Amino acid sequence: MQRISYKYKVYKQNRNHQKRLDSLMRIAAEVYNHALALHKRYYRLFHKSLSKNALQKHIAKIKNRCYNHWNLLNSQAIQQITDRIYSGYDRFFAHDAKHPPKFRSGRKYRSVTFKNSGWTLNGNVFTVNALHLRLKFHCSRAIEGRVKTVCLLRDAVGDWWLSFSVEKEESKMPKKPMSGKTAGFDFGLKHFLTGADGQKIDSPLCLTHAIGQLKHKSRNLSRKVKGSRSRVRARRDLARLHRRISCLRSDFHWKLALRLVEEYDVICLETLHMNAMKRLWGRKVSDLGFAEFVNILSCQCTKHGKKLVRISQWEATSKTCSACGYKEESMPLKIREWTCRSCGKTHDRDINAAQNILRVGTSTLGRGNVRLA
Repeated sequence: MQRISYKYKVYKQNRNHQKRLDSLMRIAAEVYNHALALHKRYYRLFHKSLSKNALQKHIAKIKNRCYNHWNLLNSQAIQQITDRIYSGYDRFFAHDAKHPPKFRSGRKYRSVTFKNSGWTLNGNVFTVNALHLRLKFHCSRAIEGRVKTVCLLRDAVGDWWLSFSVEKEESKMPKKPMSGKTAGFDFGLKHFLTGADGQKIDSPLCLTHAIGQLKHKSRNLSRKVKGSRSRVRARRDLARLHRRISCLRSDFHWKLALRLVEEYDVICLETLHMNAMKRLWGRKVSDLGFAEFVNILSCQCTKHGKKLVRISQWEATSKTCSACGYKEESMPLKIREWTCRSCGKTHDRDINAAQNILRVGTSTLGRGNVRLA
C-alpha cells in the first residue's frame, strides 16, 4: 500500500460561507493555543512533559463544560490539533525546527485535519457536517483509493484548498526508457546547472525579475492603516504575487527534472550547505531554490527507475584538474577560468567541477562518501 495526496482548490465562497470557514479556523486556533498553554504550564510546575493522552482527555472534558462552541470540531479533529503540538516539539528537539511550537492567532492558523468522521464526500462536494457547510471544489482528477484524512487549508491569499490523503495499492508506473547515459552537474549562481559535457542551464530567476513589483506592493502595504480593509487587500495582493513567483519556480524545477530523467540514467550532483550559501549570497540562493529542485529530481528518479548520486560537499571539485588530478591550494570565486600547473590544460571553473562530480560519482557509486538519493 502507498499513500498519495490529491489537492484541489475550493470554488470561491459567498460571504456567509466565508465567515463560517473563518470561524472554524478561529476555533481550531483557540483549541491549539489552549492546549499549548496547558502543556507549557504543566512543564513549568512539574518540570516534565504532559502526556498526550492526559491532554486529550482534559480537552474532551472542558469542551462540554466550558467551551460548547468547540463541538463544531469533532473529537478526531481536536486530536489532530494536539498531535501538532507534540510533533512540533519532536521536530524541535531533533533539530529539524528552529523554534518550539508557538501561539497562533486565528488569522494565521492555516489548516484543520479531519480523519474518518465529521465530513462527507459526494462527487466534487465536500461537506463539513457540524457546520452543514457544503464546499464545491474543482475536481481536476478522480480520487483513487481509500481516503484516510482530509485537510482543509487556507493560504495567505485567502483561497481555500482541500487535500485528500489516500491509501491505495501500489501500481506499476510506466518507467522512462533507459538511455545508458550518465551526467554530472555543478550548481552555480550564474548558471543554475553546468553539465560535464559543457551545457549550461539558466534559471528563470522569478524573484529577481519580480523584485520591482514586490517593492511596490510592499510599500503599498506599509502605507495602509493597521486593521483596515484596504490593508487586508494589500496584504493579499502581495501574497498573491509571492504565490505566483513560487509557482513559476516550481514549474521550472519540475520540467527540468523530467527532462534530465528522460535523458540520463545516472545523475551526479554535489551536496551543498544551503544555509551557509544563504548567509553569503542571501536572496539569490533562495531565488534559485536548489534544495527544492533536488527533492523533485530525487522523486522523479525513484518514480522512473533512475539513479541520483550525491557526492560529499567536501570534495574539492572546483580546484582539482579533471584531466590529471592536480589540486590547487586555493581557488577564489572570482577566478572563472584557470590553467593547470601540472598538465597545462585550461579549464572553465564550472565545467571542470561538473566533470569531477561525474568522475567521483561514477567511480564510487554506492560506496564511501557518495550516497544514493
